[in-house]
Amino acid sequence: MLTLRSDRAVDPGGQFEYPTPQADQLLYVTLQPRYSIYLESDKTGSFIINATLSHIFGQPFGYDLSATLSDSDLNSPSLLVQVVSEGKELVSSSVRIGATERLVDFSLSALLPRYKPYQISLRGTLRNSSQIYTASTQLYVLPSRSYGSAVKIDNLYGGLYVQNAHNAWTGWYPLFPNGGYGDGNHVMSSNISFTNLDRYAEEGFNNINIVPDGGRPDQAYPMDDIRIYWDHMDELNLFNVYDLRFAFQNATRIRDQVEMWKNRTTLLMWYTADEPDGWVYPLNSTKIAYDQLKELDPYHPVSLVLNCQNFYYKDYASGGDIIFEDAYPVAINATWSIPWNTACNTTYGDCGCDNCVGELADVSSRLDDIQTYQANLEGQSFKPTWSVLQVFGEQSYWPRIPTTIEVLNMMMLSINHNVKGITYWIYPSTNDVNIGSGKLGKIFQTSPGIDFVFGSNAIKGLKVLGADIDASAWILGDKMMIGIASLSYENVSGIIKITLPKRALSVDKVLYGSESWTVKDNTLTTSGLKGLEIGVLVLRIDK
Repeated sequence: MLTLRSDRAVDPGGQFEYPTPQADQLLYVTLQPRYSIYLESDKTGSFIINATLSHIFGQPFGYDLSATLSDSDLNSPSLLVQVVSEGKELVSSSVRIGATERLVDFSLSALLPRYKPYQISLRGTLRNSSQIYTASTQLYVLPSRSYGSAVKIDNLYGGLYVQNAHNAWTGWYPLFPNGGYGDGNHVMSSNISFTNLDRYAEEGFNNINIVPDGGRPDQAYPMDDIRIYWDHMDELNLFNVYDLRFAFQNATRIRDQVEMWKNRTTLLMWYTADEPDGWVYPLNSTKIAYDQLKELDPYHPVSLVLNCQNFYYKDYASGGDIIFEDAYPVAINATWSIPWNTACNTTYGDCGCDNCVGELADVSSRLDDIQTYQANLEGQSFKPTWSVLQVFGEQSYWPRIPTTIEVLNMMMLSINHNVKGITYWIYPSTNDVNIGSGKLGKIFQTSPGIDFVFGSNAIKGLKVLGADIDASAWILGDKMMIGIASLSYENVSGIIKITLPKRALSVDKVLYGSESWTVKDNTLTTSGLKGLEIGVLVLRIDK
């Protein structure tokens, strides 16, 4: 956490408490709907069921696996599961022990559409065992709409899918959000001009968070102005991440603003707490706001951004469906606070980027931290992560604005570490940064880039020889996408090899960057890289 304390030995606390491994093997069964919401028009839903062996979470697993080795019907034992809601069986199936992300389809016909979520429970049994395994979740089946928008999260891969006027409220289309926090004075000027908002959309951005004016009595927006601008955003299909940062701890303000805007066709999500950990807001503040928002508007996700590297993650993150990180590492002094003239360490000082080392990889490290924390919360669901990237400078901790290649590198590091959306503090940046980040973002807003990012999760940390490179892979059918980000500011010479997770046949397409890469078997090779160079390639693989 970014704190200043007179006692350098005081630990601020709040560090994530990892669960203690158990000596005995456990069976950890989890249940989650494939999507955060369904509409009555969807007809069919899916559950994600995991039945993994663990020494961390789960229930006792006294089943003798060796007893099945000679059983031709059970090369691997299975869990027989029944999923019910309010006394009605939705589906029964068998799930192999050790299975992850097992999809089980079911009909939505037994669940009448309503605004309150259904409570869902799973009961599982093993052959020749009296042990009962249980899991639970919630399921939204909402009335269909012919106005406003509905936005669902894919709980398997983290992508967003939208239904609104753009597709005549029929089916769903994917949206990879790439857009900034917008300076309201720039994109929503009081003299009503669409010039800057149009330029923003032309640069390739598809969503925006217009930062509210905390100096106004209602700490929101000039309502007459935002109606006009939002009407234009509807025409552009430019999505709004509606910012409640000054309202989220006030139930009346939340209610008033949600009732006013929840039926806009380009409402993407609600954004509540802006760095609640850094401001040390009450630990339950984000969850209180979250619960109210879900009652007022279950059609849209709730998001928030965390500032600290490790400070009461469980509490603050409980108030969001989507968790943003905002490590700003460019040009900082990671050990000495420029504005405060004090040292920085894990318990003392503020250097502008909590527990950072002052490298672009601070962004990907922070994403890894958040994803690891979430994975170590028993019974809690996967949550997508987004990056808030630094595109500002020339102030306090940050003496310069990041260059375009630095921003593009942080974008690629974010993609490589499994983000499902990218945003920036704050728009406008320099023209080169605006244009460059919009251009790279388009790669993941359209096919085939979005197919990989929304149809699989990143295989992170590919082995690299010859250079300091962050590389990830996504596999989809007979294709594999590779994301590459050099971590060196200096040009690198010599042969560089990336070990692939599967055998590749050829380079199918270069989506971004150099075309000098060649492939043979499970190795991707090139000669030399420029400083901070990035690349995105699609390979044909041997299925």
